Amino acid sequence: MTAHAKESIGGISVYVPTGTADTQSKQLAARLKTVRGARIGILDNCKEFADLVLRGVADVLKRDHGVAEVKFWRKDYLGIPSKFALEMAAQCDAVINGVGH
Repeated sequence: MTAHAKESIGGISVYVPTGTADTQSKQLAARLKTVRGARIGILDNCKEFADLVLRGVADVLKRDHGVAEVKFWRKDYLGIPSKFALEMAAQCDAVINGVGH
């Protein structure tokens, strides 16, 4: 707990659940020149109907764009960070993070 994470308001302690903001510039990953032959990862965030939409996207990528492989991961709950990031980075050329409605 940092000194900035706790504030006293009218005698009540309020804990602010935010960390230090990372303001350093980051380099974006290079875009694929083509998805033909690529290994695509899909992260389903578990919102309603996301699985249906993402399966459709996977089918189109394979059928119409020559994607070699599509691998799925599914989060347990949409409000948490993905625990699959390193695994996906090692196994995929690109990743789609999908949502439902």
